[in-house]
Amino acid sequence: MKNSKSKFKTKRRTSEIFNDITLYSDYDYFYMENPNYFLTFSDVADHENQINNGIDIIKNIIILSPNYDIKNNFETSIKHFENEKKIESNLNDYGNYNTYIAQQFPIDPFINENNDETKNKKNDIIPNNNINYFLEKTDKISIINFINSNLNLIKISDNLQVAKVKRDSNSIELNLSQIIYIDESLNLKELIQLYKIAVETKIKYFDYLKLPEHIQDALNNNESLILACKSPINFKKGKKQNLMKLINENDKQKEISTNENLENLENIKKELVNSMVKSCSLSLEKTNLSFGILDYILAEGITIDLLLDAGMELCVGIDETPERIKELRLRLKNQILKSLEDINVIALLISAIRCEEDFKTNRVREVDVSDDPAYLYTDEVLGIAIANQIAGTKATFNFKRYDEEKPGILSKLGPMVDDIFAGLIAGCMSKIFEEEY
Repeated sequence: MKNSKSKFKTKRRTSEIFNDITLYSDYDYFYMENPNYFLTFSDVADHENQINNGIDIIKNIIILSPNYDIKNNFETSIKHFENEKKIESNLNDYGNYNTYIAQQFPIDPFINENNDETKNKKNDIIPNNNINYFLEKTDKISIINFINSNLNLIKISDNLQVAKVKRDSNSIELNLSQIIYIDESLNLKELIQLYKIAVETKIKYFDYLKLPEHIQDALNNNESLILACKSPINFKKGKKQNLMKLINENDKQKEISTNENLENLENIKKELVNSMVKSCSLSLEKTNLSFGILDYILAEGITIDLLLDAGMELCVGIDETPERIKELRLRLKNQILKSLEDINVIALLISAIRCEEDFKTNRVREVDVSDDPAYLYTDEVLGIAIANQIAGTKATFNFKRYDEEKPGILSKLGPMVDDIFAGLIAGCMSKIFEEEY
């Protein structure tokens, strides 16, 4: 019997893409069926909860959520799913066609752990593990996109948010897994070409976004990709046939390529690139995820508390009572958050952050900042500009103190970034004392 703890209300959906290809789903499963069978090429990920050979001729593609859980065992869950949906069992013969390929998604990060805490988590239904998908469909291609994210946007102030992992999560999960169906009969060479195009397009798209580094590092670490098309031309249902012989025959037939066939393949490639870009773009939108200045600051290893510590370290001439220090820290925090809503401050911060990234990765041949060269003073110009934007001329003199002494976190930052945060702190410190007099 399936895990019945906190059972979610059904989300059953049935839809059809192209002729006779039907999609079925609920909160804990997804499967697509083609009575005329698919030829599939998939990445064989290094985890135990999957059934596929990499290259398969199958009738169904099955995705089970960890919430579809029978005795914490994927194989037992698949057998239960076969019975529940009246799907025939696999032949378990690589040389022949089969009934289905299957895998768990999201990939359960606890599958290789055996401690009691892991077992307790596996016995719970986890909302984050629900099957959610959206379609991107064109004339010949349909991409089924599965999104898994444990990030929430947390409100910090009226105009500031930060992306943080949900409670009880140990690390960031942000994965876009996809099933790409191409409504054509393709040979294996063509299928592999299209698989490569899909992977490269996805990587290039997310790299182009330049997401905060800690988000980029966690992105698509547990993804999967299945590419499917029509079954080979000579495939006959119900007849035992050799899989590789079928595919090789298909290859030989398609090697006699006409200009029309070549043009058709080129059109499919272009269609696939456009569909992949749209799918990747929509994936963040569908999860209501966006990233702001606090996320980019966090990516530098900087928290608001660390900025407060650095600011208070050079705060002199005050009553050092716990109450007074607590009051000043709160006012400084509020001022920092207020300043981070200023588009001019944001522009100056991002300019320095991106500039340092370009310098550190040697994207600009003429620049070497490995030893923080003395003749590089643009960092100070940006720091002074930030301080001045927040609190005027007096803050620029305060900036000099923070720039020279580099208290707290400032001493650990790179040559461009240390001064912009010195400017932010100096400006905010000047501002809170300005309001006091």
